Amino acid sequence: MGRFLYLFLLVIMMSFSTSGQSKSAIAQFQKAKEAFKQNDADKGWVHLEKAIKKGGNTYYQPLIFAGDRRFKEGDIFQAIEYYDKALQIQELSSIHLKKSIVYKYAGEFDLAIDSYQLYMKNARMSKERFRASELALENLKFTKRKYEEYMALGAPLEVVKLVFSDEKMEYAPSPTGDDRKLLFTARMVQNGAPTDENLFVAERLGAGWESRSKPVLGRVNTRVNEGASSISADGEYMVFTACNRPDGVGKCDLYYSYFDPVKGWGFPELLPGKINTKRWESQPTLGPDGTTLYFVRGSNNQADDLDIMVAYKDDEGNWSTVEKLPSEVNSSGRERSPFIHFDGTTLYFVSERSPSIGGSDFFMVKRLSDSTWSAPENLGFPLNSFGDEFSLVVNAAGTHGYLSSNRGKDIIPNLDAMAEMDLYEFVLPEKMKPEQRLFKDFVVVHSVTQTPLGLANVKIKSLDEKEVYAGTSSKNTGLVRAMHDGANDLRISAYKKGFLPYSAVVSKDDLMDATTIYELPLTPLKSADSFVLRNLLFDTDKSELLAAGEQELRLLKKLLIDNPSLNATI
Repeated sequence: MGRFLYLFLLVIMMSFSTSGQSKSAIAQFQKAKEAFKQNDADKGWVHLEKAIKKGGNTYYQPLIFAGDRRFKEGDIFQAIEYYDKALQIQELSSIHLKKSIVYKYAGEFDLAIDSYQLYMKNARMSKERFRASELALENLKFTKRKYEEYMALGAPLEVVKLVFSDEKMEYAPSPTGDDRKLLFTARMVQNGAPTDENLFVAERLGAGWESRSKPVLGRVNTRVNEGASSISADGEYMVFTACNRPDGVGKCDLYYSYFDPVKGWGFPELLPGKINTKRWESQPTLGPDGTTLYFVRGSNNQADDLDIMVAYKDDEGNWSTVEKLPSEVNSSGRERSPFIHFDGTTLYFVSERSPSIGGSDFFMVKRLSDSTWSAPENLGFPLNSFGDEFSLVVNAAGTHGYLSSNRGKDIIPNLDAMAEMDLYEFVLPEKMKPEQRLFKDFVVVHSVTQTPLGLANVKIKSLDEKEVYAGTSSKNTGLVRAMHDGANDLRISAYKKGFLPYSAVVSKDDLMDATTIYELPLTPLKSADSFVLRNLLFDTDKSELLAAGEQELRLLKKLLIDNPSLNATI
């Protein structure tokens, strides 16, 4: 819920003084409140109108209560009418605050600003509270500016609830590289209370989605919480959050699991390396290259020190280096729900920094180098709402996004709907598009038996030396999905202990065919065998190796280290 709404709730909870009022009016007011408490709105309004009538020009409390009720029911302008009548009886700063909030939800931002300034003028505040009010006013003016930008677009951006999003609380979506599956976290609601968190998956049906999602198969979901997750581009490797497990390091830690086409997701294990600590680690997002992982770390899930971290995988498969992202990403407020796009440079995340529209807003930054990022951009309406935003992800093509929010269905939401967390889809506006990425599938196979080879080391670079992938083939299927820009040929190297290295160059024309899986055959190592390293390149008429040949030499070095008795002739 937004910070502005917290102020509203605090004002609602103010005690009403009833001294000197008509006993009959007071009695009717008490009956009205009791009826509303019992969810009998019709009876409540009968008693409330009687209390207002009997109170005459001295009893303002029922009028404030009536304004609160009308606002909750979505009758914005009648709420203002009741508040104005109350102000005619008693000039209270709290009523101006209520009017400001109502006007904001009505999209009347100038009136909202005027009312808030009257609140600040009349309220008695400590220095700390006054500073908080100045910040709230700044946020309100920022909201007005962002709303005007949104309306100037002419064709409003439509945010549509996904067909499979139902009565469950659904959040933290994660798409595969081909945009055919969407993994997310869900909690059922039983007897008015949420159950433990579990992982669900939705799958495409033609151009749309199947009408129902289902729990992921395998051994991931348990009776304790399985929270936010990130699925690899090929859909066969997952990193997810699990809490309160016996083998955990802290309260919540990051685990990984491999997918088996027959058995589903395998038994999860703690991520190796330095990611998991005694603190709270959650909300992972895998980089497309297989060597970077962004996640959130803090004292706990509600702590003020929630920051976005990045980890790098070493050659041994351990996440050995962990760094906090710089101030362009991490502010003095809380940051969470990072999503690194398949382009490897565009990061979407949620932040509670100011100025903002709601309590927490969606932001976007671009990585400019290994250590620098662009200035953060608030994504504005309608992606940000007056409610809390939870997470936003974008498909590889950069055409569609998916978000989780408690917004209800409208830009000015029904407050009763804001207790729900649902999944939404939208067409990406031009200003927030990442670099488009295409996918090409490769499979590492045994050259003799043609069976898939899992956990083979695979490195893929473009002709201009950009790293596309540096990881392993899928444990159970040998699959590797490369997310590329389609502009260059790809240089590929593959190696697994007990086999000869393999290297190839795949032309950009062949890469455009996403329906064909390109085989990377590995030949078992035996005496008198030979192999060709196709990416050892020299400059024209020179004996110096080009930089592109480095990964080939590393392959050769790895082969010799793994086989110390090997005699090789080059």
